[in-house]
Amino acid sequence: MKTRLPRGLMIVALFQFIAPVILPPATLASTSPFFWVLLVVVFGLLGYNLLHRRAWSRLATIFVQGFSILVHILVGVGHAATTGTADAWLLGTFVVSMLLSGAILYYVDLPDVQVLMQ
Repeated sequence: MKTRLPRGLMIVALFQFIAPVILPPATLASTSPFFWVLLVVVFGLLGYNLLHRRAWSRLATIFVQGFSILVHILVGVGHAATTGTADAWLLGTFVVSMLLSGAILYYVDLPDVQVLMQ
């Protein structure tokens, strides 16, 4: 018999797309519609499979959130190196995004969630 899904896992499954998408407003406005459709499809499949307790979806979530942190760090360092200054919007959105991705990584890696997803 399957146990009930924890509320935290439901929240992660439904809203994990927010962390990688937190970007400065100018960047969000210039993004193509194809990217948004692709994002909805990928995170929709990932969330659906998390809700159905597929083990690979937990690993994919770890990969996506970890990759998001790495990309934000590299883009932030690259931007600061080329312009010589730190943009306040860029820095703020990157910090918030990395904190949310870190929280998702922490939650998904808890022993209770790992056992539930096997």
